[in-house]
Amino acid sequence: MKERIRKAKMLDVKEIHDLIDYYASRREMLPRPLQEIYEFLRDFWVYEVNSKIVGVCALHFAWENLAEIRSLAVFPEYQEMGIGKKLVQQCIEDAKEYQLKRIFALTYHPDFFARLGFKKIDKKILPHKIWADCLKCPLFPDCNEEAMMLECENNGKGKNY
Repeated sequence: MKERIRKAKMLDVKEIHDLIDYYASRREMLPRPLQEIYEFLRDFWVYEVNSKIVGVCALHFAWENLAEIRSLAVFPEYQEMGIGKKLVQQCIEDAKEYQLKRIFALTYHPDFFARLGFKKIDKKILPHKIWADCLKCPLFPDCNEEAMMLECENNGKGKNY
């Protein structure tokens, strides 16, 4: 079985959309229209197994020193294999390269993020800018997602090249 994580490409957009839509149709994540995936394609990482995209995750810049882990999805038959963890860890490394200080996630699976070092926080401390996505959600304002935050330990430095 050949596996790898890589940056998303234009030809991946429909597969990314299908994966996100799978969970959005079950009200387990926010839907993302094709246009939005194209617009923010550079945010996305994909996980391939035998050249098929089975997982996706995005790191979206929210503010000067803050980014969001969003659209984390792994097809059910590939869960419990560490793919979600690897995708989030890749996004964390990406955030460190950009010298970001904090990463947050809004999630229905806080235990998953806690195992990766994220701590529960009050949603109210997040910048108002992030609520634009919440307004698009069919569950707003009665959403019960948990807000989780990770403080990056990069000492203000990205990768040395």
